[in-house]
Amino acid sequence: MLLQRSLLHAQLQAAARTDLKTGLLNAAAWQREADTEIVRARRTGETLALLIVDIDHFKRVNDTYGHLIGDQVLVGVADTVRSQLRDYDVVGRFGGEEFVVLLPRADVTEARRVAERLRSRVGRMAVPADENMITVTISVGVAIMSVHGDDLIELLAAADLALYRAKELGRDQICLPATVVPPARRPGSETTPG
Repeated sequence: MLLQRSLLHAQLQAAARTDLKTGLLNAAAWQREADTEIVRARRTGETLALLIVDIDHFKRVNDTYGHLIGDQVLVGVADTVRSQLRDYDVVGRFGGEEFVVLLPRADVTEARRVAERLRSRVGRMAVPADENMITVTISVGVAIMSVHGDDLIELLAAADLALYRAKELGRDQICLPATVVPPARRPGSETTPG
């Protein structure tokens, strides 16, 4: 009886942390783990990157093939993303067709390399639906700690803006936030005293 209770307790704990459709961390569990990694990176001075991954035109998949096939696409993307990451990377489903990935010890070069690998692998994935094979693409917004933000909220906001830009530029691509130069430092913006 005690063994059964302990197994049930472990299953309930896992269910509270896991997205039921994809098996990835749910948004709340991902956020707790991401916060822990950000504190660690700040303390050690290590780099860290955050990716927001969005399935392009996912509504079309659901509208054309139905939500059950849409769920299979979600699972396929989640499995593909998970298979391309290191054991200590933190990946979760953020909601709908969005996933979040935290890459400890990743600089901008590593983050771009990982994002490109995810984009390429998901683009080659195919999910069977009746007599069709469904393929999807992803857009990825990338943010780097200490460059685009210093805490989770700032990094998420920066990666989200970059994702929005990737969508505006045609989807199926990776973007970083546009670098903003403060107004006083823009070339040609210097004023001479009068």
